[in-house]
Amino acid sequence: MLPVWLSDIRGALLAFLVTELLAFFRCFGLSESPVLRCGLALSCLAGLCCSISFYLHTCRAVFNRKPTLSFKAFWHHFMVTRPLEVVWRFLTAPFRVQPDFHILGETRTGTTSMAAHLRGLGCIGPFSPWIIPLASDKESFYFVGHYWGLVHPGAYRMCFPLEPTMWLYELWYGERPPVFDACASHLNAPWAAPLIRAASPEAALLVMLRPPAEQNASWWRLEQGAHAWARGMGLEEDFLREGYPPRSFQDALRASQSEPVAELYRTGELAAAKVLGAFGTSIHGVRGLIAALRAPCLSELLLPFPGGQLCAFEHMGRYARNVARYAKLFGKERMVFAETQAELGKPGGAALISARLSALVPRLRRWQDRPVSRSLDGRSLSAGGQSSDNGKTALRLNESQTLPPELEPPQEVLAQLRQHYRAANLELFEFLGRDLGWNDESK
Repeated sequence: MLPVWLSDIRGALLAFLVTELLAFFRCFGLSESPVLRCGLALSCLAGLCCSISFYLHTCRAVFNRKPTLSFKAFWHHFMVTRPLEVVWRFLTAPFRVQPDFHILGETRTGTTSMAAHLRGLGCIGPFSPWIIPLASDKESFYFVGHYWGLVHPGAYRMCFPLEPTMWLYELWYGERPPVFDACASHLNAPWAAPLIRAASPEAALLVMLRPPAEQNASWWRLEQGAHAWARGMGLEEDFLREGYPPRSFQDALRASQSEPVAELYRTGELAAAKVLGAFGTSIHGVRGLIAALRAPCLSELLLPFPGGQLCAFEHMGRYARNVARYAKLFGKERMVFAETQAELGKPGGAALISARLSALVPRLRRWQDRPVSRSLDGRSLSAGGQSSDNGKTALRLNESQTLPPELEPPQEVLAQLRQHYRAANLELFEFLGRDLGWNDESK
């Protein structure tokens, strides 16, 4: 992989500058090669236009702020994004594959660790517009509107490899590797299930589950780090909505339980029908791409979570409601459920989860059985994905940091929150047909 300075639009701008300097000094006959120079100029122009528009959109829809019109903020954003590849992938979307399976889960439920384990087996994750190690090749952010609110399934293939690339994999390995998306935001997004069903109707679903009170607290901690990152980028504290972000964990819980946020979630549930119904439901080829580009985009009020990331706690904690949207469309038989702490956190747990998933994705089984398969922490895997060294615990990635005492969720509030989610947990247990033990106060 190229260094960031030489990748994407940054490398194109450098190549354009070098080419123009050589042409100016009449070196290598470049002054008489307008095709190369024009091609580089057009690539740079397309990449810069994409970068600027992506910055303006993500300031509002991802960072919940009004765009900061400063060079420092734009430069930091410019250095962690891939705008030129975004343009290329949209142009070539009709010639790309769709995923074999999705990893769903509320944020902070182990999707990052599970995705890393699967990549270690040889699976291919999606393209991410962000140059962030734990997001790259892990989550697309497509159906949560990072691409200007565009969520029509006709362009979703832009996140995955080209068909010729998969042919080369097949030629070299004898079989195509499984392809997946592990966007943690897709389970909570109320519009995502119908769109994912339209994009990949045959896909299997792996749903990661974690006790909701612990998930809420972990998400609060991570978001505090995200706000610190935004400030470090130079983004100003000029938020879109008055009173956002909530000043404390308790304030965030109350906001997530408010009627205005509930109304936004109800609006989000209706959004998929509007997106799919505007210009047809075609998702294949050039027609699918055209339909996607013409379809209405989601309102920024819904992105990436209705009301903002810190207003999602209550809706994240009600797993049964979110899971039911997918079960209704895909069927429960196409879903595998894994509990983060009880399964993924155990020695060999990731291998056992992927072995269960392989019952729905036969190609995954064959890739697990390959002698060269490696797990997340580098240990060899034998047939069925079992560890050959007694199963080390999978690495825990993307852990949230402990906050200062004034921001850390109080233990008494977490205890109240566990009681609050008891009924929702029972609803999930009934759906699963098994008790996950989340309501056991002795634990």
